[in-house]
Amino acid sequence: MDIKKDLGTRDAYFSYMLRIWRLRSIEKLSSSQEDIWRVSLENTQTRKQVHFASLEEMLIFLQNEFIQMDESTDEV
Repeated sequence: MDIKKDLGTRDAYFSYMLRIWRLRSIEKLSSSQEDIWRVSLENTQTRKQVHFASLEEMLIFLQNEFIQMDESTDEV
C-alpha cells in the first residue's frame, strides 16, 4: 500500500518516531527527587532528530510543522 498515492498528494503524510525518557535528579541539599522528562522525534524519512525539554514543546513543534505544510500547499 502506498499511502502517498492513496491520499492523492505527496505532502500529506508525516511519520516520526517518538522517544520519551525520564531523568531523575537528586538535589544534594535536600532529600527531594525531581523527575525530568525529555522527548525526541525522529523523522522516519530524513532521520533528522529534534529534542525537546517537554511534551508541550514537542506539540508546539508539530503544530508549526503542520501550519507550514498548510501554507505551502495553499500557495500552489
